[in-house]
Amino acid sequence: MKLIKPIILLTVLLPWVFLGCEPSVEELSTDNALQLSYSTDTVTFDTLFSSVGSITKRFKIYNTHDKAIKLNQLSLGSREVSSYSITVNGVKGKSFQDETIFGEDSLLVLVEVLIDPNNQDLPFLVKDSVVVTYNDRSENIKLVSWGQDAIFINNEAIPCDAIWTKDRPYVIYDSAWVESGCQLTVEAGTKIYIDNDAFFTIAGTLHLQGTAEEKILIANTRLDPKYEVAPGQWGSLFFFPGSTGNMIDHSIIKNGTNGVLLAVDLNSGNGAELLINNTSIQHMSESGIAAFAGNVTAQNLEIFNCQNQLIAGLGGGSYSLNHCTFSNTPNEFTREGASVGFTNYLEFSNGSQFANDLSIEITNSIIWGREEEELAIDLSANTATDVQIENNIIKSEQDAWVELGNFISQEENYPGFYSPNLFNYQIDSLSNARDKASTTSITHDLLGTLRDAMPDIGAYERKDSIP
Repeated sequence: MKLIKPIILLTVLLPWVFLGCEPSVEELSTDNALQLSYSTDTVTFDTLFSSVGSITKRFKIYNTHDKAIKLNQLSLGSREVSSYSITVNGVKGKSFQDETIFGEDSLLVLVEVLIDPNNQDLPFLVKDSVVVTYNDRSENIKLVSWGQDAIFINNEAIPCDAIWTKDRPYVIYDSAWVESGCQLTVEAGTKIYIDNDAFFTIAGTLHLQGTAEEKILIANTRLDPKYEVAPGQWGSLFFFPGSTGNMIDHSIIKNGTNGVLLAVDLNSGNGAELLINNTSIQHMSESGIAAFAGNVTAQNLEIFNCQNQLIAGLGGGSYSLNHCTFSNTPNEFTREGASVGFTNYLEFSNGSQFANDLSIEITNSIIWGREEEELAIDLSANTATDVQIENNIIKSEQDAWVELGNFISQEENYPGFYSPNLFNYQIDSLSNARDKASTTSITHDLLGTLRDAMPDIGAYERKDSIP
């Protein structure tokens, strides 16, 4: 019994002994030789529109030692006047004191930036740093972003006969529209960014006057790299019935729902009118062009990566397509049906039908995708039709296209695209499109390259060097 009592006493006292000791990871060290490490030395934001908040970026501060380190100061170099803000442990601010990082632990720091307008046409650099002070050491993480002043349009009509220039980008929130009887002219090199679910509506006339050297860009407002290919970020260029004289030249339209949507008046049968040349429509969550009884003329038009149709002419209309490249391979969507399709009718859920005359002329073009049949024409309604489809490369098994003077195949890359997995639809040196086009008045290709005496099928003329 005498031996048992001391053991019992020691067992009772043991927890109190350990409670009186501080774990080494919580024990503060003031040793100047202990150095923190960081997940990055620079936090970089892509170009941001002034007065519009950024996405949140983050970095971590690591304490790899077995003792805790207290941060005397964790602050922005410019403090209260900084365009940046940081968030630590759920609190947003410009400066923090006495933050402790336990041994073998880390601290997460969130960074955001809101850039004030600078009244400059060109992008301007906005720099700062996060300064970390501890144990008589001072270290910093660089913060870098580019600001861009812009012209913001929020649910408003564009003044009649307005001219948009390339000096500053235009940012559309909610919607913008060109009223009937008015015209908007957009000069070469202009950039137009459209916010989530916003529409650019044209009841009057739109002229996009880009050049081969200075293309017009219409895209989403998110500029960071992961939104470079991001279908469905905005609505569409929406042309009202009766909108005429519209022209799009040397433009890039990307990351919307429908790149171009032409509406029809079901009572009168009037649609909208569009001439579109030397333009690329990319990454749409619905269609590249959806035209309802529209009048569309296109040359050197490229459309790729759309969930539904690359181009759809529905309910009749008139469509003339020459030297175009339509490709839905690769495609980021699960889809069924042809990438290029036309009908001379519209059928509604109540069983009613709208029908109109249909005219289709497709020449010297590539129609390609993953489906066995990538061109479909449905002429179920009793209307006047005129269909001329010749000298095209078509993904199909139907000999009827060959009888009309076209080339068909099921071979994966029969057109000979240079790098389709990178969405580069220029043609390579062994392309089946080379020297196969019929001669037309179209002297240059989508990039402005001169077509030779034996031109190539599609929007691109083969070049010996492809960037």
